[in-house]
Amino acid sequence: MKKAKNRDRILVASVDLFNSSGVVAVTTNHIADHLEISPGNLYFHFRNKEEIIRELFEQMTQETYESWKPNDKGAYASPIELIERSFEVYWKYRFFHREMYHLRRKDPALARRWKSHLAKSMRILQAHYGYWVKTGVMKKVSDPREMQMIADLVLITSSSFLQFFESPEKPATKKTLRDGSNHLLRLLQPYHQNPAALNT
Repeated sequence: MKKAKNRDRILVASVDLFNSSGVVAVTTNHIADHLEISPGNLYFHFRNKEEIIRELFEQMTQETYESWKPNDKGAYASPIELIERSFEVYWKYRFFHREMYHLRRKDPALARRWKSHLAKSMRILQAHYGYWVKTGVMKKVSDPREMQMIADLVLITSSSFLQFFESPEKPATKKTLRDGSNHLLRLLQPYHQNPAALNT
């Protein structure tokens, strides 16, 4: 039981430290010191920082998919609800969205997992869009090029807005999260059957 508890503590502490200080600046020794455990104790659970990052990535993706699941009646979340749920997960693991380019370049295994995650995310979002069109929430986009443009812009905005708004001198806040959410809602307004419903 103690082994599992220490492993979980390492993951929780790593998220906090990566979010506050950045992945590059945080070492396994920093994590161990923060938890007041020996480096050997940490290495018993994770061989290096890359293993911790990969495990956290799995946690983030699973929490994302869980937040996107339809309810018991098979109904998907509205566009606003989907964005709010997604951004809560983004905030929890914001270091990924701030530093993913660097992390992918450094770890090919993580890069492959990221690519797989993007493909699965696209499939899930397409299911949401199909549901919104069917239920009269969104307008149907017939031009595949326009649809691809929308999908790309949604993905780029949602996955990289923290890189744009945050800097070492100005850490991200919940206002940053609201700004990113508002940008996405504005982007979707022309395709919503009731654009005023997306005003925040």
